[in-house]
Amino acid sequence: MDAQGPDFVDPADQWVLDPATGTYQLRLGPADPAARQEPPQPAAEAPPGPARPPGADRAAPAAPGRGGRRAAAPPGRRRRKARKSGNRPLLWAAGAAGVALVAGGVAVLASGHSAGNRVGTVDIGDAGARTLSSSGPMNLLLIGAADAPTGGAGAADTTILLHVAADRSNATAVGIPGDVVTGIPDCPTVRQGGGTRVVPGSPQHAASPTAADSLGVDGRDPGCAVRLVEQLTGVRVDHFLMLGSARVRALSTAADGAGACFAELPADPARLRTLAAAKALTVDTPLGSETALDGLSGQLGKVDAGHLTFTTLPTKANPADPAHATVVVDRDKAAQLFSLVRNDVPLSGRPAAPDPRLVGPRTTPHDTRVTVLNGSGVFGASQDVLNWLQNDEGVNRSANGGDAPAPLARTTLAYAPNQADQARSLAAMMGLPATALHQGTADAKPLAYMTLTLGADYTAPGTPIGPPTSPPKGLRMTTADRAGCAVAPQ
Repeated sequence: MDAQGPDFVDPADQWVLDPATGTYQLRLGPADPAARQEPPQPAAEAPPGPARPPGADRAAPAAPGRGGRRAAAPPGRRRRKARKSGNRPLLWAAGAAGVALVAGGVAVLASGHSAGNRVGTVDIGDAGARTLSSSGPMNLLLIGAADAPTGGAGAADTTILLHVAADRSNATAVGIPGDVVTGIPDCPTVRQGGGTRVVPGSPQHAASPTAADSLGVDGRDPGCAVRLVEQLTGVRVDHFLMLGSARVRALSTAADGAGACFAELPADPARLRTLAAAKALTVDTPLGSETALDGLSGQLGKVDAGHLTFTTLPTKANPADPAHATVVVDRDKAAQLFSLVRNDVPLSGRPAAPDPRLVGPRTTPHDTRVTVLNGSGVFGASQDVLNWLQNDEGVNRSANGGDAPAPLARTTLAYAPNQADQARSLAAMMGLPATALHQGTADAKPLAYMTLTLGADYTAPGTPIGPPTSPPKGLRMTTADRAGCAVAPQ
């Protein structure tokens, strides 16, 4: 944790109980003990109607970061502190607490409506879905945003991609560290009076920009954060939910930074009502009605606690940043993780039993015979795979069959029953899923070759063609039923 000056006030300590109303209010007064004895002042009520697009006509953000607060900086730039190595308990706990608000705590929003509290909305245009769907997988972006000095949203301190499975049996929440270096795409923002303004993107440099810059910097709104996460993960985001950083930090402080504390909050209606009363929630326009919020809450309530998994985007040290204030995406591990998300594979499920087509004896590489055809649309792919098979894997009885008769969406391996051992051998080398194996009905002649046809799912020699079935090695995960902590507003 970074050292703080004598005047530092943790945002979690600024939320105090108002004895007159029984609710928690935000107080931005002095940090001395005497000042804390004064009755807290109620927070200013937000004007009715859609929230003003974050970042419009505002000063630079002065947002709390991990373990401290940032000093004010010129517009579009923020001062960074050196990043300490090791795990990130604040991101872990704050992100997990944010999941609590959605995974069952979306009832916060619905209860806020029924009690007459207003929930702010931001029109993000085509960045998200136009309506709330009750079928198919759903992806939500949870944002913990610092308040800008003149209103609106500051930088994104906490960002979580929440994927809910198509059958609503499981969910995966992936925390996106704010200090991960990434390019930011152009972002059309919807003006309150009509029309759009495109905020130019920022190309990736050695140590900038970071994921946190996708909100509040240069007038970027939550739609810009949505577009950045889609670019970073390859996962289409349907809706967003934004919560003030003070609330996220208060939840994580209550949990002492101890893991994913999203299991108990949805079960406590009193705490949910307290959060709704804070008027600290903003959603995209399609979620801005009581009917939509009730529907969202009902869908997420179907997810069992044992199948709600929280993890973080795999990252590694940024070799181009001598100050060690930023990280970069671990591309291999991230690709595997988000392939699971895109293919609706739960992180919490037990490993599936191996397909019978992949179980049994295998031949040696020398005795594996195959002709490679190119139906991928990638020029030279069959020769690239042939070179890899012969030089790296020892499959010297292989040949290039040229282009396939027609493009193919998915890679296939055609073989005869008496070549099943060869098919299993090649499938293991190439990471072929069982669905790629097509066994014929008649045995092949001795020394006959199998036929491998590369499809559009082919990426590079040696890269598994089928989607992964398990998370990357070393990925830190936890599920809601293991949280074991109480989450309460401070």
